[in-house]
Amino acid sequence: MIPEYQKLTNDSLFKDWQEQHPEGFLAHLFCQLNPDLELISNWEVGYFNPKTEKITIFVVDETIQIKPEDEVFKKPNESLEKLNLAMVKVSFEQALTTFKDEFSKLFPSANLGDGFIILQMIKQKVLWNFTFMDKRLKFLNLKINAQSGKVEEHQEVELIAKK
Repeated sequence: MIPEYQKLTNDSLFKDWQEQHPEGFLAHLFCQLNPDLELISNWEVGYFNPKTEKITIFVVDETIQIKPEDEVFKKPNESLEKLNLAMVKVSFEQALTTFKDEFSKLFPSANLGDGFIILQMIKQKVLWNFTFMDKRLKFLNLKINAQSGKVEEHQEVELIAKK
């Protein structure tokens, strides 16, 4: 899996936070990627508190850092799903290989900028969710099922509305 998650769950800062927030649950793992598909930030682990409807982010580096509780980016009337890591059968490295194999077929004219990867549950499916900014001002998104390794969905979203 992701060793940084193990490091977080063994850390005393996290254990103290978890004791004070027993209702909080794992919502996602996040990391920024450059156009060469290299990690360019530390892994961030998000825990959602259903009581406050806010998320706490832990940054896993040499030491664990905690960001203040913040608003959640989600659609109205949508709830965050608990990330079940036991369902993950496809590693980040395997998902990255699938991404490399499939991306150029699905987005043949793409010119990648920076992006990010999120491991999350969406509609009871655990997904590696890759999103990149295209240099043509589009978001390019590819979701890979973290159980089967198959591409679940892909989309291209214009950032500037055409008239």
